[in-house]
Amino acid sequence: MRGGDRRRDSNPTSLASPPAPFPWRLIRDRPSGAAWNMAVDEAILERYADGSQRAPTLRLYGWSPPAVSLGRNQAARGAHAPDYLSQEGIDLVRRPTGGLAVLHEHERTYAVIGTLGRPPFEGGVLATYLAVSRAVLSALETLGVPARAEAPGAADVARERSPGPSCFEVVSAHEISVLRRKLVGSAQLRRRRAFLQHGSIPIRGDSGRVARALGTAARTDRFTDLERSLGRTPNDDEIDVAMRRGFERTLGISLRDGSLTANEIAVARELSRTRYVAPRWTLRR
Repeated sequence: MRGGDRRRDSNPTSLASPPAPFPWRLIRDRPSGAAWNMAVDEAILERYADGSQRAPTLRLYGWSPPAVSLGRNQAARGAHAPDYLSQEGIDLVRRPTGGLAVLHEHERTYAVIGTLGRPPFEGGVLATYLAVSRAVLSALETLGVPARAEAPGAADVARERSPGPSCFEVVSAHEISVLRRKLVGSAQLRRRRAFLQHGSIPIRGDSGRVARALGTAARTDRFTDLERSLGRTPNDDEIDVAMRRGFERTLGISLRDGSLTANEIAVARELSRTRYVAPRWTLRR
């Protein structure tokens, strides 16, 4: 028996650990314009959809100037107030992902882009939402936010109560709330064998400004922000560190600082010029 044990131990393949997952790429961007932000996320998605990229990407960024983003299939009419946006210097853009309108101002936005059918994204739409939600929830716990993820079925109840155009008046399955008030809004797009999931984490918000920007009466009892949840205002670096820890700890991955490739930059420039600044895209439907 001992001899047999020694032979097995001497075989380098018999005790080999499973191959480590590809390190994810982490991109931390400074605040940019709405069209560029959306173009970059779609350009990254294209690299996964055509098989050029393998390890997922987590991109963290902000918005300057502030912007209202419409969901991919949302009607533009009734979801924004053109005169107010113009007066306040707020951009308008349509996201490639679904969902409802969001005012992006004092927030940290995340985009998770990767290949479907590979860990940790082997399942369907809700399974992907759940994997990302668990990681974001862990990041918020690191910050000290007493958050929770909504169970499947929450979306149907919320939609019955909220006919408005605002993303933050609807709490969907696996989205994150604090004391039943929505904190993180998210939306997803799948293209071939790849996906893009957007998430908006408000640092501080003004419900009156949201209502004026969207041209609707926003319900202040349905959403919250980090400032109200924590009693202080975390900065971008603090949020990014927490997100990194949350994703690494929850998904068992490592995140390596990276940047856009030359191809991604070229595709983003083209998408920004031909799609995301074009009224025929933004104001359709």
